[in-house]
Amino acid sequence: MVAARQLRDTESRRSHLMTRPSEPMTAQEASDMATVLAMPPRPSTPAPMPPASFAVRMKTSMWLRRIVPTPLVINRATRKASMIWQRDAKARRRATEIMEAVVAGTPRAGEVHELARLQLIESTVTEALQWQPWPRPILAPESAARLREHIHSDRAVLISVCHVGPLYTGPSTLTQLGVVPFTVAGPWFFEPPSHDYWGRRLARWQRSSASRMVLSKGSYPILRALLQRGETVYLFFDMPGSRRTRFLGKPAMLADGTTRLAVETDALVLPLRARRVKYEVEVDVAPALDPRRIGGVDELQAALAQCHEQWILETPEAMADPATFDWGDGATAVEWVASSRRSREADAPAQ
Repeated sequence: MVAARQLRDTESRRSHLMTRPSEPMTAQEASDMATVLAMPPRPSTPAPMPPASFAVRMKTSMWLRRIVPTPLVINRATRKASMIWQRDAKARRRATEIMEAVVAGTPRAGEVHELARLQLIESTVTEALQWQPWPRPILAPESAARLREHIHSDRAVLISVCHVGPLYTGPSTLTQLGVVPFTVAGPWFFEPPSHDYWGRRLARWQRSSASRMVLSKGSYPILRALLQRGETVYLFFDMPGSRRTRFLGKPAMLADGTTRLAVETDALVLPLRARRVKYEVEVDVAPALDPRRIGGVDELQAALAQCHEQWILETPEAMADPATFDWGDGATAVEWVASSRRSREADAPAQ
């Protein structure tokens, strides 16, 4: 009964949204859109894990991990990270650089040394948990109510997240409520897994994804069309781009796809975060940001940056190394500018 009502609500929203005018799609974009819409919510037969050396197979065996208690895995990873912190100067230095890039210019700037130690621990624990059975996210009643209210309303919804905490659990929060979101990923996600640790890690993500994945290149018109037909889109906010934004106490050249799409399609933006609390994953959903009330792209971008910044500064150590999500060495204590953009600007002739 509930599922049928949700389906009727979704179809009603699609009918309402598809009456809005939009820019015509090119033939290639229309073909890509048809491919995306034809995707099943999940692969019917997951691809097998790629072969690898015996040591790698033992480390990444899903069967073995099912019988290892998660508390034991977390405690072991914590001890391992503490030893690395004590013995590996290079690891300490990198963890410190990451935390300086996150908290410099914020009220937590004076805590860099301790946060760096915690960052090394949290990143080690997060990697170890990749191979455990992924926990069912816990939604607080208030957050659950917000999700239910908006994802089955007559407004399109953009879920906005940052690279903080156990990222892999976010989309499954939506599937619990009967919605399979569309998520953008770079070309790396669609590559055949290699026969090594990275390849098996990639296969783990591909097999367990709770989203319908859209290739990042050329995705903007596809995402716009998806929102106009009432689909739910799940996007990362803290990616490099061309819009100068005040973020984490410093200027950052951030992507603005989320905010531009919201303004163009009249979609609500729901900030979401997943955080590890001991052995569980809890998910928070902030109040919706409505472009009708906030204004244009600049105003919405600033409001969304402020929301995510507030969450990040509660647990800065849980943020991933920016170098792992396209920033290279461009995310620093002074500014966040993607390395490729920094290189282009350095090579440009003086005006």
